[in-house]
Amino acid sequence: MAQPPTRLYRLAWKLVQDRGNVSVAGAMGSGIGLFGAHLSQTAYVHRSVSLGPPGGLVSPCSGTRGRYPVPVGYAVSVERGRKLTRRVMAFCAVVTLVATTAGCGLFGGSARDDAAARPEVEKARIEVGIIPSTEMAPLWVAQEQGYFAEEGLDVELVPLDGGGAAMTSLIGGDVDISFASYPLLVQAQQKSRGEVDVKIVSDASAARPDTTAVVVTKDSPLRGAKDLADKKIAVPATGSMADLAVLAGMKAAKAATAGVDWQVMNFPDMLPNLRSGAVDAAFLVEPYLSVAQAQLGVWTVFEPMVGRLEGIALNGYAALAETTTAYPKTVAAFQRAVLRAHRAATTPEGQAAIRLALIEQAEVRPEIAPVLHLPAYPLTTDPTRLQRVPDLLREFGLIADTFDIKPMIVSG
Repeated sequence: MAQPPTRLYRLAWKLVQDRGNVSVAGAMGSGIGLFGAHLSQTAYVHRSVSLGPPGGLVSPCSGTRGRYPVPVGYAVSVERGRKLTRRVMAFCAVVTLVATTAGCGLFGGSARDDAAARPEVEKARIEVGIIPSTEMAPLWVAQEQGYFAEEGLDVELVPLDGGGAAMTSLIGGDVDISFASYPLLVQAQQKSRGEVDVKIVSDASAARPDTTAVVVTKDSPLRGAKDLADKKIAVPATGSMADLAVLAGMKAAKAATAGVDWQVMNFPDMLPNLRSGAVDAAFLVEPYLSVAQAQLGVWTVFEPMVGRLEGIALNGYAALAETTTAYPKTVAAFQRAVLRAHRAATTPEGQAAIRLALIEQAEVRPEIAPVLHLPAYPLTTDPTRLQRVPDLLREFGLIADTFDIKPMIVSG
């Protein structure tokens, strides 16, 4: 007899490996409503993991009898132990749905297995540079759910160390498409004086207020944006959305910005440097923000992605103009797969799939994943919204002239 998808087992173990184990038992009936109601009465942790559906096995997808048979439903049983948070258990509920519908088109439609039905593309195998993060997490879902394959693409996601590496790999031809921050893309385009022609293939993420913060240790005397004048502030790069957002927040508070001592380091290094006092403050994004709040109890000086910066475009997927010209069908197929993943991210199931991907691909701790604040995943590459980026760069002197971002955008 076929077994239920193993991702459920892996998640059940990962989610509670530091808290005790979850016992997962079959529940009669189906649907999130029933499962959520059951969980609200039985959200406990104890010492065993078990699967035993009293209702027997059913095939989750019509037309696929015998393929991925799964229990009718799952619920966490009550024994001894301490309660998990309601949010974590709701996450468990939705991830169970993700696991039990794996392989049958989680977010609408069934996966296409017939290669002849796939769209024709000029280049089927492509390499896409990524910086593992919440901002590009829908790409992992697109790969897991077969969205790229259904578009005739064989995509290899290539992890890169940061924004500089992303631009170097893209311009050097090491990848076909790369995830990159918009400030870096704009500066590369303008400062190259025509030597580099970069195109924006798809929008990746946009700012939400609670996804970033400038933080200090809880015993720091720094409590407002004005206190950051002349301080050492950790950012992943200068000339990026990180220092731009800090500058914008300080300017709004009428704080002096000229004397800020920017300390460039990777996000994982910021927390120990903050703890040791090597830096006074740090600009953090998810998942590092939630980790810092959980481990260090940091104080939020201010959230920069509010007011004028709320909704601003953060990152996109870019390709060289020669790539978009030579392989237009390939680019269009990539755009469709990204759009599908972003649409899925508007659903509870899609959000759970993203959080599961962050656990499996970005080593986010299972107890942190349910409380992460995710960015917005845009459904359109809107020139008006993207134009706010070069306007901000010019305001703070990072580019000298006005810049129209619209010619960079490849229409989907």
